[in-house]
Amino acid sequence: MTELRTAYDGSGAAWARGPSRLFDLLANRVIEEFAAHLRGATVLDVGAGTGAVSRALQRAGARPVAVDASADMLAHVGDSALLTVVGDICSLPFLDATFDAAVSAFVISHVDDPVRALGEMRRVVRAPGLIVAAVFGAASASASKDVIHDVAVQYGFEPPAWYRHLKAQTEPLSNTPDLLRECAHSASLEAVVVDDIDVDSQISAPEDIVEYRTGMAHLAPFVNSLTAVQRECFLRDATSAVRDRGQPIRPRVLIMSSRCPA
Repeated sequence: MTELRTAYDGSGAAWARGPSRLFDLLANRVIEEFAAHLRGATVLDVGAGTGAVSRALQRAGARPVAVDASADMLAHVGDSALLTVVGDICSLPFLDATFDAAVSAFVISHVDDPVRALGEMRRVVRAPGLIVAAVFGAASASASKDVIHDVAVQYGFEPPAWYRHLKAQTEPLSNTPDLLRECAHSASLEAVVVDDIDVDSQISAPEDIVEYRTGMAHLAPFVNSLTAVQRECFLRDATSAVRDRGQPIRPRVLIMSSRCPA
């Protein structure tokens, strides 16, 4: 978690400019199915980032509390949450049975022990409260992501160690329906359901795709390290590559819903 916190600290502004557009849409998709159950509830947004889920919860009539390892990311939540708290999702800084529900979007796949993260969500939720966790599902390579990565490498980019670990080790712990379901059962959650969907991100223009990808925490520090001239050239070349060989962003999303046992 320390390495992840370091990676995301300093990326809040870039994230808010680029990736937040996609993650706001995904958060709405995650929450919409459960809106009726969450209206009026005090809900913990676990791994809140810049507040995509908190905003979706607020629109659904819930009272979100946001927790994240990065104070820099939380600084962009604004008034979308009743409270923002810096904390480890594998050791949540809350008493047992504090919340009516808990939602985690694209976060448990960032830790080496997703079962422990889900167990912490179960601990802080009152039975039979709703617990929801969404992750990106395993999917074939994205042409747009690949071409932007290739252009970045030409400019000297090397993926940081935490990102290589994320892709090779942590994401594969929960990125299929069976794996995610197994994690939920191992965390002693009940009434576990996993939906497997493809989402139209509505991000198709090359410029928007580049802005989305270059705001991601693994790439934003590299882009910021370039001189103004280098950055302009990189963004131009990346946009041209996406225009020639890229594809619209259509992520595969797994949404696990469950109940806290009595």
